[in-house]
Amino acid sequence: MPCMDTVSTPIRRQLGTIMVESGLITQEQLTVALEEQRRTSQPLGAVLIDLRLASPGAIANALAEQHGGLLKTEYGVSAGLARPETPTVQLDPIADRDATIAALLEDVDGLQKMVDIGREHFAAAARRYDQLFAELRAVTAERDALVAQLAVPTA
Repeated sequence: MPCMDTVSTPIRRQLGTIMVESGLITQEQLTVALEEQRRTSQPLGAVLIDLRLASPGAIANALAEQHGGLLKTEYGVSAGLARPETPTVQLDPIADRDATIAALLEDVDGLQKMVDIGREHFAAAARRYDQLFAELRAVTAERDALVAQLAVPTA
């Protein structure tokens, strides 16, 4: 039996998975971004930036991580998601609170964008409901008029 060399292509982790596993976004944020991506057909990185869920730099880092090394993207050049070997310690309580406030504001902005998208979807559904209900009333009125015509003998 001949020996067959097989070339295996490494399976790349999906960008969204990398972003969630790295703590750059939450699973809920990824779900919203993927829904928006299906709606707009934009690349996930662009959607995350548009929704203000991630910065261009974070997308560049995650893409480099996905590709296994140095990568130049439309969002910049990155070597990936390097993790510091020793954690940095914040000794200034005011700076620590400022950083927390900035992170919370970023989360609030992202959630506001998600709420706005939800409102747009709800508004579109409500408009469609109103159209269908108006059509239903019109058809029902036409039917009632036909029933009334058929019930009254004409002389």
